[in-house]
Amino acid sequence: MKLFRKTVLTSLLVALALSAHGAISGNDTLQYEILMNKSMLKELNIRDAFTGTMDITANRLVLISSASQFYLVGWGGLVPFGKPVQGGIDAFAFTHDSVLMVIRKNELCWFDSESRLSMLYRLPDEGMGISSGDRVMYIYNASGINDKYSLYVIAQGGMYSKLLEMPSPISGVMEMGNSLLFSSGSILFDFNLKTRELKAMTVLPADKQIISFAVDKKTGRIYLSAGQEIYALKESGAILISDDLSGTLRFFEDGLIVFNPEDQTIIRIIGLEDEIAAGTNMKPAPENISGTNIKPVSEIRQTVNVLKNSTVIDLVKNNLSDALIISLIRRAKVDFSLMTDDVIELSGKGVSPAVIMEMRQAMIRQASEIQNR
Repeated sequence: MKLFRKTVLTSLLVALALSAHGAISGNDTLQYEILMNKSMLKELNIRDAFTGTMDITANRLVLISSASQFYLVGWGGLVPFGKPVQGGIDAFAFTHDSVLMVIRKNELCWFDSESRLSMLYRLPDEGMGISSGDRVMYIYNASGINDKYSLYVIAQGGMYSKLLEMPSPISGVMEMGNSLLFSSGSILFDFNLKTRELKAMTVLPADKQIISFAVDKKTGRIYLSAGQEIYALKESGAILISDDLSGTLRFFEDGLIVFNPEDQTIIRIIGLEDEIAAGTNMKPAPENISGTNIKPVSEIRQTVNVLKNSTVIDLVKNNLSDALIISLIRRAKVDFSLMTDDVIELSGKGVSPAVIMEMRQAMIRQASEIQNR
């Protein structure tokens, strides 16, 4: 039985390739492409509700799905791929060697050339997400009402092991060399696969839950979607890309692809890096999807360099355990203010005495290290 691989055999699908540029609007550096919208779906008589999963095929097409049907999307159209799938599609991802893996309830399946799902392994929970790594797959609790949400790695042969647990659902995972980036609640984390060290890369305000993130592997630029906003991260913080675009993100070649399953839209934004570097204003995007002025967002903190009081408060609001917060404090540079009024405020915001004590110790350790240099 042949495994389904990322191949496209018809000239129709070649015409859908993302390489066929067709910018709708924008200035000299920034362009928007509409790959899918409601009017297109209406013309094609497609009434399916889509899942939030998206991946890119080797033939430069976007793969999305409803609960029972895969679709290929590119500039110029959308076509169903394969036959309707029995048993449901919860999430999917391609392996490093282009096999389409599908999560169906609590089963990890592969999708064959006959559009059939064949179960490989049983998973610990239902409603899990999936992401591909280098010769491994990652599965994670992306939904549900649990006390703990786990991230697992699955090696060949079906053996899986738990890497860590979080207090909030995990919304995205991406392997980057020895680092495993993942988002949970309003925090983007970096987990070192060799040392098992965990650090918070970016902390958003607690009311801005991260929906998805993507990485431009050429530049290392990270993009986040949260609420109805998309941000690009910089060393000094973050900039707001749009305040009315959001959804599942993928960065492919020179464009950021934004898939909103509720609005049934897929938009590709091209020229972001030049626009970010120039710091110029973004013109309105098509179909009532408008960009905003690119501007600094002070409330988003890059916590790789410095942890502050406000960052610790946000970690508490995200329901991180004291042990995890203390671990993050011990691994980061800090700039805490711990005067009497500050301690009262921290306590009032739910920061425990153990964490406040660790904040004091971190300031003492850091001062000692600076003095001994």
